[in-house]
Amino acid sequence: MAVVTDFTVGAGRHKAPKRRAKYASANKRGGPKVVYFNKRDATPEKVVRALKRNGVVIIRKLASAKVVDRVAADLKPYLDKTPFGEGEYMGMRTKRTSSLVAKSNTAGETFAVHPLILKVVDAMLLDRCQNYRLATTHCVSIGKGESLQPLHRDDSIYPLTHPGPESVITTFWAFNDFTEENGATQVVPGSHKWDDRRRPKRSEVCQAVMPKGSVVIFLGSTFHGGAENFTDEYRTGMILGYSLGWLRAEENQYLACPPALAKNCSEKLQRLIGYNLHPPYLGWYETNDPHVLLEGKRGNVMQARELYLEDDNTMSQRPKGIKRS
Repeated sequence: MAVVTDFTVGAGRHKAPKRRAKYASANKRGGPKVVYFNKRDATPEKVVRALKRNGVVIIRKLASAKVVDRVAADLKPYLDKTPFGEGEYMGMRTKRTSSLVAKSNTAGETFAVHPLILKVVDAMLLDRCQNYRLATTHCVSIGKGESLQPLHRDDSIYPLTHPGPESVITTFWAFNDFTEENGATQVVPGSHKWDDRRRPKRSEVCQAVMPKGSVVIFLGSTFHGGAENFTDEYRTGMILGYSLGWLRAEENQYLACPPALAKNCSEKLQRLIGYNLHPPYLGWYETNDPHVLLEGKRGNVMQARELYLEDDNTMSQRPKGIKRS
């Protein structure tokens, strides 16, 4: 299938790809591969094992078409008004909208706190933090004629070295079928084990082909990127990313979902988007857990609280063997 039209975008021109890039087999022998699970077989333990081994996992139809359509309908007015992106990374034939917790109740209360996803993130991140954050909410709609997005790692926004402990887990939910022709996300299985000098070869890149309602989960250290769309339809999906609670979140959730909006969310979602303390003293408001803002206790003359956990033996601020004079 070929697309030969040039599209005028802003002050420049975007040249559509003429042929589809070649990809590795998603289930090639003798090396890392994209691991698929059906919903009924996807236990947290199995998903975590596959993630640690291959860096990327797909769960087919984890969400129903009805629920997916509800979120898509919530976000459609925003996407319709959003212009195409600027540059090859953001996509010159791609529309993006964020702040999804504020724009779709279902995106936050159903998808962001999905029990299976949170159990997987628990297993992957909680050994290095007291709690983690919903760091990114992003709806991506790739249009006809889009070219390849440069392959990248989501944890590259932090000064980290690879390989190393994971700091970011990304989920990408399919709002329609992700196919080879319409821009199913490129993924590089096994790349989470590479050092910072190695770059993917075309023969190592697969596509996350999956039906509507499915989710691809990949580690922040796994190379991935958007693909070409040779069809007449948009390929649309929702990115929900999670990061260690002591890292600054990629998306500023306090601007995306300020207290006036966050107070209408469930407490679980409120704390997930950052209205929460990371013990012992990271992220406080008036020396209190910032969740007090959503409890109607806001004030600038509040009593300072002891914020460390009673069983936290790593609390360096706690005096040990020091007598008061």
